[in-house]
Amino acid sequence: MSTSTANVTEVRPSGVTHSSMDASMHAVVLNVTVTDADAAAAAVRDQVVPQVSGTPGFVAGYWVRLDGNRGTAVVVFESEDTARSAAAEAQPPGELMIFDSVEVGEVIANT
Repeated sequence: MSTSTANVTEVRPSGVTHSSMDASMHAVVLNVTVTDADAAAAAVRDQVVPQVSGTPGFVAGYWVRLDGNRGTAVVVFESEDTARSAAAEAQPPGELMIFDSVEVGEVIANT
């Protein structure tokens, strides 16, 4: 399932649910500088989202356009191992954005 509201794109595979007590989930947090906002948004929707949502252990993803040619993505995985594996494989779509940072952290709460 994919929804888009304003500048946030959320993707969740249908049927995946997690309680707030599921402390093993981890997220990949990417901060980017965008060189072409419209082309980057299209690449995220058309290329990145389908690829990432098919990654083993994927739970949910949020891609956010920020002011000043910046963006952030938070992509949640079922475990630290799957999150670290995804972080290691992360590549920007062409030259449309530059990764400023890629970090993995434990999800301590979710709704």
